[in-house]
Amino acid sequence: MLGFSLVLVNGRTMGRVLPHRSLALFYRKRKVSKGDIVLVKHPEFGTVIKTCAAVTINGRYSLRGARPNAENEERLGAVEGTYIRGTLIATLFKGWTLKD
Repeated sequence: MLGFSLVLVNGRTMGRVLPHRSLALFYRKRKVSKGDIVLVKHPEFGTVIKTCAAVTINGRYSLRGARPNAENEERLGAVEGTYIRGTLIATLFKGWTLKD
């Protein structure tokens, strides 16, 4: 969809930044910076949303969750830029539910 990804957040590791069941819009951009919230197709953990904790010297990205119990940088490892599907540009709904 022209570099955009619309994602329903499923999980609580991003805390108040992106609560469980939020609808988030990501955009694929060339340069990811420290502090960006990113959508990642992780080779071991599947699709995850994390914060870019650091950009390493060799151009890889260290990731971390917003909560203490989230997967940390040591467990996730540094990922190649090709695994990053986009950076957060908007949260459309925070923690919404469908009513009957």
